[in-house]
Amino acid sequence: MAHYHGNEYQVRFVHEDGTEALSHWIDRERVAQAMAALQRPGTKAYWLRERKVLCPNCLDTEQRIVEYPLADIQSPRLRVPEPRWPAARGA
Repeated sequence: MAHYHGNEYQVRFVHEDGTEALSHWIDRERVAQAMAALQRPGTKAYWLRERKVLCPNCLDTEQRIVEYPLADIQSPRLRVPEPRWPAARGA
């Protein structure tokens, strides 16, 4: 029988020198606190990682981690193409 355990989250920080840092796995209510506490100058991208919480009966289930960009900051993993039409750029 399928059942739901919830999700937990982790914030991934990409620094300007290319190094990365991860927060601990946290619940949904603590994501904003983690972002505020860990924001530092020199960080160029923030990602939210999400995974399902598994109980001992579900440990043989595949564990997937999904990432979402958090900030409006350019990242090498998310490139938005430049518009080709002058009207799209507001010209």
